[in-house]
Amino acid sequence: MLRRLGTLLGLFTLTGWALAQTLCVPPAPTGTPNRPITGYSAASLEAYDRVIQRLLERYQIPGAALAVAKDGRLVLSRGYGFADVRTKEPVQPDALFRLASLSKPITAVAVLHLGESLVFQGVYPDLNSFLNEKAFRFINIPPYGGQMADPRLKQITLRDLLQHSGGWHRGWAGDPMFRPTLSDIARAMRRPERLSSRELIAFMMSRKLQFAPGSRSAYSNLGYAVLGLVIEKLSGQPYESYVQTMLRPLGIYSVRAGKTRLQERLKGEVRYYDFPGGPLVRSVVDGTLVNRPYGEFYLEAHTANGGLVASAPDLARLVVALEGLRGPPLLSREALHEMLRRPRLAQYEKTTRYYALGWGVRVPQPQPATPPLAVAAGQGSSEPRNPPEKPPLVFSLSPEQLEWSHDGAFAGSRTLLLRLPGGVVLAALFNSRPWNDWSFIAELRRGLENATQMVQTWPDYDCF
Repeated sequence: MLRRLGTLLGLFTLTGWALAQTLCVPPAPTGTPNRPITGYSAASLEAYDRVIQRLLERYQIPGAALAVAKDGRLVLSRGYGFADVRTKEPVQPDALFRLASLSKPITAVAVLHLGESLVFQGVYPDLNSFLNEKAFRFINIPPYGGQMADPRLKQITLRDLLQHSGGWHRGWAGDPMFRPTLSDIARAMRRPERLSSRELIAFMMSRKLQFAPGSRSAYSNLGYAVLGLVIEKLSGQPYESYVQTMLRPLGIYSVRAGKTRLQERLKGEVRYYDFPGGPLVRSVVDGTLVNRPYGEFYLEAHTANGGLVASAPDLARLVVALEGLRGPPLLSREALHEMLRRPRLAQYEKTTRYYALGWGVRVPQPQPATPPLAVAAGQGSSEPRNPPEKPPLVFSLSPEQLEWSHDGAFAGSRTLLLRLPGGVVLAALFNSRPWNDWSFIAELRRGLENATQMVQTWPDYDCF
C-alpha cells in the first residue's frame, strides 16, 4: 500500500513538473503583426495583457516586458511589442532593459548583504553599527581643487545615503549626474561630459551640502554613486562583480552594467526610443548628434544609481529571494525589517508613504466599513445622521503586509518593480519614456494593481 501511494505521489509530481514545463516553454509569438506577444501566461491573468497593450498603444511605446510572481512562483512572463522597430524583433520575456533608478534597490540590497557578511566576520557587532559607519571614511578620492568645502561631508553615514538624507538636494542645486548641471561641472573642470562617478564625487566634495546630513530626505543620484564606491572598497571587487556574485546563487544572471552608445548594446538588450518628436542631442561621449537615450547622459557613471540592465523575471526573482520564498533568503529577517523600516526623519513621522533603504514603502490602510443602509425616519425627518468615523491611520506593519516598490526613468527607459501585499510581485520594463511621464507611471501602477485584484484563480505552476 505504501509503495503504491509513493508511486502515485511520484506520478503526480512528474505530471505537475511536466505541466509546468509545458506552460513555461514560450510558444510562438501571438498578438498582431503590429503588436506581437511572446512568453507565457494563463487565462486567469489576461487582465495584465490588456493593461500593457493599452499603455503601449496610448503612449506610443514600442515594447515592454512584464513578469508576475505569486507566493514565490513565476506565473507570467511576457514580452510585448518590439525590441527593435526597424528589424521587427519582438521583445522576448527575458529581454534586457535599462533599469534606470530601479538600480538603486539592487545597490541597497548589496550594501545590506555586504554589511551582514562583515557582521558575520566580526568586523561589526551588528548591522546598525555598519549602517551608522561614515561613508567618506571609505572614499579615497581627493576633492576637486584639493579642499573639502563642507566638513559635514564627513558626517554622512551609509544609512543617510541609502535613505537619501546625505545632504544633497537636486531641487536646490541641480543633479550633478545629468544635464544641465553636468554640463556646468564639465566646463568648470575643463573636461568632456563623460565624467566618471569618481570625478563627479570629487567635484561635489568641493561644494557645500544643501542641508545637514540626517535631517531630511531628498532624492540623490550622487548618494547612490557614493554607495557604489563603498561597496568596491569594502568588498575588494568592482561594483558589478560584487552584485553578480551576490545574485548568482539565486539563479539571477541577467544583471549587469549597461553602456551608453547604441553600438555597445548588449546581447539580448532591447533598443531604446525617445518619445515621438524627441530632439537629437550632442553626445556626452563624442559630441555627435544622437537620439537622447544614446548620449544625453553617460550611463557608465550611473552604474550603482541607475546604470544596471536586467530582465523582468530576474527582478521578480530578486524580491522573492528577499522574502525567503525560494531557498535561503538573500538577507536575514533582521536586515529585511531594517530595509523597509520607517526612517527617523521628521518628514515621515505621520505619513503612510516613505523612502526606506532603497525602496519606496506604502503602509496599506484598512478600508472603512460600509455603513448599513439607513432606515427612513419619515418624510422630512430632522433626525441627525452622524457620518461614519474614519479609522485611525496605521503607521507600522510587518514586511509581508507592506507595499514596497521602486521605479526608474531615463530618456528611452521606464521601469517599475512593485511588491504588493498578498505575495504578488510585478516587474514591468519599457523601452521608451513618454513625454507625459507622470501620467504614464500612475496609470501603469494603477492598472497593475487593478489587474491583480481581478485575478480570481492564480495558476499553480511555477516557471522560475
